[in-house]
Amino acid sequence: MNFIKSTVVYFLFLALSINTGFAQKKSLPCLDKEFSVVANVVMTEADTLAANVDSIYAVMARVNELFAPICVSFNICQLDTIENFRYDSVTVEEWDEMQVVYHQQRKINLFWVNQFDFDNTLCGVSELGGIANTENGGILMMSGPCVNEYAIAHELGRFFGVPYTFGEGEDQSAELVRGENCATEGDNLCDTPADPYVLGDEISSYVQVMNNCRFVNNKRDNAGDWYTPHVGNIMSFYQDECKCDFSDEQYRLMVANYLATGPRLY
Repeated sequence: MNFIKSTVVYFLFLALSINTGFAQKKSLPCLDKEFSVVANVVMTEADTLAANVDSIYAVMARVNELFAPICVSFNICQLDTIENFRYDSVTVEEWDEMQVVYHQQRKINLFWVNQFDFDNTLCGVSELGGIANTENGGILMMSGPCVNEYAIAHELGRFFGVPYTFGEGEDQSAELVRGENCATEGDNLCDTPADPYVLGDEISSYVQVMNNCRFVNNKRDNAGDWYTPHVGNIMSFYQDECKCDFSDEQYRLMVANYLATGPRLY
């Protein structure tokens, strides 16, 4: 009787595993790569640093934990002070200038400033797929509450070529909640649920942090289904307080983008 019971339980588990994709789940690729990082911290007009140096090191250690599933880490090999308070509050033109003047090749260049003149709602700015940019480039970060692992990981994700969960357009994504067009709409990744966020919208109208990061928006997709995005995905545009992880396909995309261009550059 025990043998029969055990056999039934085993086949029930096997059936559930197949239905949920457990049996086909592949292990993530391992890059076994440590990236050298140059951290540039701007001196403010008040003669103070835009970001606390100890905080930067502590946050990067936690960023490494988020990238550990693909055996990637980031080592701050150099920390420079930019003694030009003109960059304390950065315009788009000044950011372009900084990327040329201070960029170091074969390293990931991080820049910390006090604020952005062009958009004070952002925590960071980076070029999508910037890992392939050999001439200049980098990641611009704002100080204050933006000195956290999820804000940096979000920009590093873009640097490695991972789109926002809602895609790169300015209008609401056409990705359907049931996933029929997940490979061609939104972020083109099928393990990230359809996300209705539109750039410029008030984030609090989508997610309530004080209510356990509950998604409260009432938008529906083109088929009439309610959206239920993963507000904790690092590549979403929702609050950093809610974020926790990348998806497997996002990790695989980072690896693929690095292997396509990066090994000869870093």
